Amino acid sequence: MRRIKLGFLRYADAKLLAIVEACITALTGNIFYPVITPSLATVQTLFTEYSTSLATAAEGGKTNVAAKNAKKKELAALMTSLALCLMQLADGDELKLVSTGLPLTKTPSPVPPIGVPLIAKIEGGLSAGELDVTIKRLPGAILYVYQYTLDPLTENSEWISQNSTYVKLTLTGLENGKRYWIRVVAYGSNEQMTISDPQLSRVVQ
Repeated sequence: MRRIKLGFLRYADAKLLAIVEACITALTGNIFYPVITPSLATVQTLFTEYSTSLATAAEGGKTNVAAKNAKKKELAALMTSLALCLMQLADGDELKLVSTGLPLTKTPSPVPPIGVPLIAKIEGGLSAGELDVTIKRLPGAILYVYQYTLDPLTENSEWISQNSTYVKLTLTGLENGKRYWIRVVAYGSNEQMTISDPQLSRVVQ
């Protein structure tokens, strides 16, 4: 589903001015949005103030530039509130979103399935009671959950989890002289989830 692009503050001054002006024009008399919050009058007022501050800042002076930057932040925040309101009213209707005159995100491409995580190696950590777990990077994965449980592995084993976005994680606080079964759960877009085969570690030192 397409959405209105947020992050208005990232736009260059002139670009933001053009975007807001286009939005004001598009929303004037727009049958899809008879009532919006903030109101179109509020947006128009702040747009005019920002436009004036741009012209003043062009004359130079730290105070003028600071005033322009403050007004830009104010306008960007207002446009974010407006965009959220418009998206809520549109309820996913692309025609209504296009009619706002605001930049939209691209139509998302189908998300390919993520593979199964593979544990590359399990090594002793730098300190006592640690194990370093390294997995192969998995395209499409946005989160890895490293899980471990004491050997032996049974149906009633309780897995302890640690979340990470990295392909290497150090497990700490492990019992010396024990071995652990380790597995990794990978999460991708659209609620995708895959689990690696468990691997048995060396004896923790």
